[in-house]
Amino acid sequence: MPRQQKTPNALLKSAAELETAFYAALSSQDIEAMMALWAQDEEIICILPNVPYTQGLIEVRELWENLFSLGQFKAHVLATHTFDNLLTAVHTLLVNIQLTPKNASASDTQSFNLHTTQVYLKSELGWRLSVYHATLAQDNNKLLDVLPDLLH
Repeated sequence: MPRQQKTPNALLKSAAELETAFYAALSSQDIEAMMALWAQDEEIICILPNVPYTQGLIEVRELWENLFSLGQFKAHVLATHTFDNLLTAVHTLLVNIQLTPKNASASDTQSFNLHTTQVYLKSELGWRLSVYHATLAQDNNKLLDVLPDLLH
């Protein structure tokens, strides 16, 4: 039997608000809060490094549950570029992820950067996440160097 999806108490008024809630749910490993941010659609997609392509509410939930079982994640957004309109938003980010594996000390924390693309859709429930795509940043954070020029 499919799990009942938790709906956020408040409407998310912007894609930026949803983005903040997503990374808060990631850092607190709150699967219910995270899944409540996704569109109620079997077409949702999550693509992560070294993980098979994942589509659908149940599959995306299982993916994040498996990731949360690895240890404690902390996410820090380093750079953002956004394209928002009335019903859709596309955000590209450079995000630093720190992972402390279960049963490990803080000195065993692994740190890596991801380039992410998030696609948000506005619905009657407010903004919802439709696509999350992340890839390892192997360009020594060049986005941080280039982004100010792109935005001006």
